[in-house]
Amino acid sequence: MLRIEDCYLAGTFTKTHGVKGELVAKKSSDLLEKYKLESVLVDIDGGLVPFFIPKKGITPRNHSSVRIQLEDLDSEAKAQRFIGCDIYILMKDVPDFIEEEEDIDPNVLIGFVYIDEERGEIGTIEDIQDYSGNIVLVLELNGQEVLIPFADENFIEINEEEKSIIMETPDGLLDMYL
Repeated sequence: MLRIEDCYLAGTFTKTHGVKGELVAKKSSDLLEKYKLESVLVDIDGGLVPFFIPKKGITPRNHSSVRIQLEDLDSEAKAQRFIGCDIYILMKDVPDFIEEEEDIDPNVLIGFVYIDEERGEIGTIEDIQDYSGNIVLVLELNGQEVLIPFADENFIEINEEEKSIIMETPDGLLDMYL
């Protein structure tokens, strides 16, 4: 059975495009248009359903969205059901995203366990936020939302297999939430 934990969130369908079943997706990275994907998984009512993408089925739209044609989706009425559904790619099918630290796409870290160098495991990265070019990792700690700056100089180790990241958290930052 496919599990969301084993997948990378690539985007979310936001609206239909035209009358031939094409959809617009807000992307979480450039993975959708950068790599010639043959299929994606769509979260429909809590279950991951695979859909094939025909050749030239993904078209860049702007910096934050793409148009996607799913195979056998041939009308606006059929496409309407997909609005709001998340798009996933199996982590094993995601190209190696951690080749060099400069190339890290922060969105692939969603679902990774955040480990502080001194305090140990803090929590799971739930979201990535961009505040005017300042990327922030979002975790939950003691019921509070914790925002940790995404800064390359704080990285110690990233383990893709265990889905964990070890960082040196800026002094005093975690104390604000404890």
